[in-house]
Amino acid sequence: MGRERLRPIYNAGESLLKEIQRTHVPDDGVAIWSLGQAGALIKGGSSDEVICIDPYLSYSIELENPDTEFKREIPPPLTPQELDVNIVLLTHFHNDHMDLTTIKGVSVSHPETKFVAPASHVNLLHDIEVDASRIIAAKQGQVISGRGVTITPVAGAHTAYETDQDGNQYYLGYFIEINGVRIFHTGDTVVTPELIEHAKQFQPHVTLLPINGGDYARTSRGIVGNMNFREAADFGVEIGSDLLIPIHFDMFSNNRDNPAYFVDYLFHTYPAQKFHMMSAGERFIYFK
Repeated sequence: MGRERLRPIYNAGESLLKEIQRTHVPDDGVAIWSLGQAGALIKGGSSDEVICIDPYLSYSIELENPDTEFKREIPPPLTPQELDVNIVLLTHFHNDHMDLTTIKGVSVSHPETKFVAPASHVNLLHDIEVDASRIIAAKQGQVISGRGVTITPVAGAHTAYETDQDGNQYYLGYFIEINGVRIFHTGDTVVTPELIEHAKQFQPHVTLLPINGGDYARTSRGIVGNMNFREAADFGVEIGSDLLIPIHFDMFSNNRDNPAYFVDYLFHTYPAQKFHMMSAGERFIYFK
């Protein structure tokens, strides 16, 4: 499926933008939209704060590398220019998470938007001329707060923990508390004892976690792995999350897993565990 077949579906963005703008979430709830891949948009709080995580809303990977095996399987549900949010959280430097084309579009169109990125890679935002005053360098455990939202970065292990020469983590997840609801976006990571301990302390109501896994064939081609569907389900249950939302399974045919496996494993192993599968552009409202 090439870009020519995907682009005409793009006009759905206008109605999605209106839905986001018109959605008002009462106390004790949040609205969550899937943006595809690991992208998510969260809205809530007394001031209807809008937070976006890892928006990949372009065809930049294909345009920069025409022969790449990574081709979008679903169209972007919004354009970067439509992504009017208060803050963008970026988990790590890979192009489908820190998409510089999307970030540049948001930055130019919405001069009030702030960008949170791992301290190890904030230089990538400087390279596309995002003003330094709009960038927050995220570090493990250092709380970011304001306008009724608290965000705490937590280290992830995209197969392994990695740091720069100053000890800044390459890969982060985010604990987000908004409207009294605790949301954990794990970023790209495998399961580690440290991550389990941090997440148990946070006690998330909602956890968004990757299920695409990893294997020799992908590793041999330089594709970095994540937890698989079984590990993700086990992890979500062990940390006591009320609701699980699987991510990172829909974008690239060469780096995903069938989400039905996740559902089937929960059904047979943890039948009481709540979960929700999301399609790109879908809204889900959660009340704690």
